Amino acid sequence: MIVKLRIVLLLFLLLQFLSCDKISNMSNKYEWLILTVADMGYPMEIRSGAFYDENGEDIAGIPIEKTLSSQWWSGDSGVVIAGEQFRPIPAKMSISWFSYAEDKFYEGTFILDKPKLESIFSKGLDCGNIDMVTRDFKIALAPGGQVFLYLTSPNTQLVGVYQAREYEVSDFKKEMRYPDYIDVTRSQVVNDFKKLMPLQTQQEIAEKRISMHIWKDINLRYPWKYTADLAEHNNLNLTLLSKDQGITFISGEDNWCLKSTDYLTENSPKPIPLEIDGKFETPAGRKFTIRIYPGNVAGVEPQKQAYEIRRAREQELVKLFKDFYEKIGNKEFEIHLKISENFKVGKLYLKKGKIEQEVPNVQVDIFDLTFGK
Repeated sequence: MIVKLRIVLLLFLLLQFLSCDKISNMSNKYEWLILTVADMGYPMEIRSGAFYDENGEDIAGIPIEKTLSSQWWSGDSGVVIAGEQFRPIPAKMSISWFSYAEDKFYEGTFILDKPKLESIFSKGLDCGNIDMVTRDFKIALAPGGQVFLYLTSPNTQLVGVYQAREYEVSDFKKEMRYPDYIDVTRSQVVNDFKKLMPLQTQQEIAEKRISMHIWKDINLRYPWKYTADLAEHNNLNLTLLSKDQGITFISGEDNWCLKSTDYLTENSPKPIPLEIDGKFETPAGRKFTIRIYPGNVAGVEPQKQAYEIRRAREQELVKLFKDFYEKIGNKEFEIHLKISENFKVGKLYLKKGKIEQEVPNVQVDIFDLTFGK
């Protein structure tokens, strides 16, 4: 009898746990965390920050006092887990930080696109057989006071772009919360950090030409769709299958929870891709996994490339897409993959009708799924 009661009690507690997220959703509260990041070429340090609800109540603090200098796609200062587990969707964000490369302080208070966030949260996070419970807001800081807010759910999407203002500080040590016993000046701190920055950034600082346009360029969206066929046989198209597909973008966004092929096979505004994975089938029923890597250099993925190499490849892709889009009159186009007749080699093109521009140095991996079964 005691054993049965224990089993019943355990089942009851399990049901309570599983239903917790549903109950929270009914009260418009969700579980979410905050990450922060900055490009390794332009280190930042957040001084203060928080998310607020519609009533102006502080509902989550932003991680502070850690140097942000990593990859735009990954890396963070750590997660602050405090207060309630389930919180309302934020309506406002405030943040202040110091930019070491610019030797400037920035601050801003921004109204978030709450209807957009509500739509994302309310749809849930079911991705295949995995029910993702937590979300991450990711705050990315860039030179010039630029702020980019992402939400992973589990796809990573840009949900806000904001502009902070510069503010003056009379007491650098106090603002940075250095102990009184530390004898250091603002110029000493900044110069020490400069020595750790990539040579490209050091040169920009010396020549007073820190890039501001990079961040706007990588977030540009173009109306493209993904197509593939056999070279010299344009009428022999390959069909993208609905399972096991995904994409990573130059903007720091990604979409690895695609419920259909429409996102890739229909024209819609999308950033420049760094990687596209998909399974294709020929009219004869032959199946392949094809992975294209526009962002790779000599077989090395962007996250593992030296800073200058990654930035150079990024800007090469940015210019290529910009120039082609202008050339075709700012119209829809294809990112088109041509496969050799022996299914061994692939080349990637930007294509509009008979106008084609090859995307150079794209790594294409082709895996035949038909043989060996």
